[in-house]
Amino acid sequence: MRTRSKRARHCPICHGRMRRHGRNRSGTQRWMCPSCSITSTARRQDRARAAQLREFLDRLLTGRTREQMGAMGARAWRKRVGWCWNIKPAITPDGVVHHTLMADGTHMAHGWCLLIAIDGQTGQVIDRQWCHQENTAACTALSSRIPGPDVLITDGLRGVQKACHACWPGTRIQRRLVHVQRNTKTDPTLKPRLQAGKELERLSDQLTRVHAIEEAVRWGEALNAWHERWKTLIDERTMAKDDPANPKASHQSWWWTHQELRRCYRRLEHLFQDRQLFAFLEPELTAGGPVERTTNRLEGGVNPPIKRTLLQHHGLPESHMRRACEWHCYMKTDNPDPASLIRDEHHQPQPAPKRETRQEQDEPEHYGTAINWNEFHTPVRYPNTTL
Repeated sequence: MRTRSKRARHCPICHGRMRRHGRNRSGTQRWMCPSCSITSTARRQDRARAAQLREFLDRLLTGRTREQMGAMGARAWRKRVGWCWNIKPAITPDGVVHHTLMADGTHMAHGWCLLIAIDGQTGQVIDRQWCHQENTAACTALSSRIPGPDVLITDGLRGVQKACHACWPGTRIQRRLVHVQRNTKTDPTLKPRLQAGKELERLSDQLTRVHAIEEAVRWGEALNAWHERWKTLIDERTMAKDDPANPKASHQSWWWTHQELRRCYRRLEHLFQDRQLFAFLEPELTAGGPVERTTNRLEGGVNPPIKRTLLQHHGLPESHMRRACEWHCYMKTDNPDPASLIRDEHHQPQPAPKRETRQEQDEPEHYGTAINWNEFHTPVRYPNTTL
């Protein structure tokens, strides 16, 4: 006698084991109860929910409309895939030491900032961190979960540098050269009037044209020659008694006359001495692989799709906006598997507990529920009446 399968379904009426009864038109296994003679199909909830999640991500990340996807009505579709917002796509760092790492933050609405770290060679997202601004605490929280890379490519915010020195003491920093040029142009003015400012701006523009160690050495020599010519100018001071109308005179006794020009030179000098401008040319670093001098792989490959998604789905609640950004980062990891994140509590979340407020027994009741006699009667006569 043929034994029934241990995976056989149970009859909803007599609760007996059912047996296989062919397949329906779509190819799904059909089951029949030998006692009640009723047939049914057992739907795989895991496959159905995985299909709904794929449909949800297709709509969320690609920007395709429901009409293009051939979906149902708007209200029915939101009811069908609404449970997908409960899934939080957490990224678990793989623990691999990467040769290069790019880190930068992109700012969102509601005062949020998303710090993202990606592999400098493949562009895969390693980890992310929500924060209000790119400060030291947020960068440290992100860096503490990732093994220290050989080279960190960043735009040079102090929070990133402090976190790198604290969590990754042996990691070298490669500054984003375009960001250095931008600071050199905006600190003095876009069109400097002094000859020293014009020469320093031309020297800063040559940063992105350096492609060899010999050219980097000549650039450093040119920077030193600029300082020898104009060191007297940038060392000039203005005394508060000589310019009392200046707002600085209220809290300073003196200040640098050409402070913006001096700041630009000191920035370039410190970056060159700390070997953060041309780390992508050093042979000991390039031996493990190429080192980028920009964060274009992050600025152009990860951040723009996030902003585009928020623009295509404008009007999302704050929690859904953050969840959409998290899904973007998760789908750009090494091996994303959205179906593995599905849990039963996501499809049927527990209702939030109701808050119960109790008043003290000795305390009088603030808001009553009974009917007040004075709400329906007046102690004085109505005007223009004979009663």
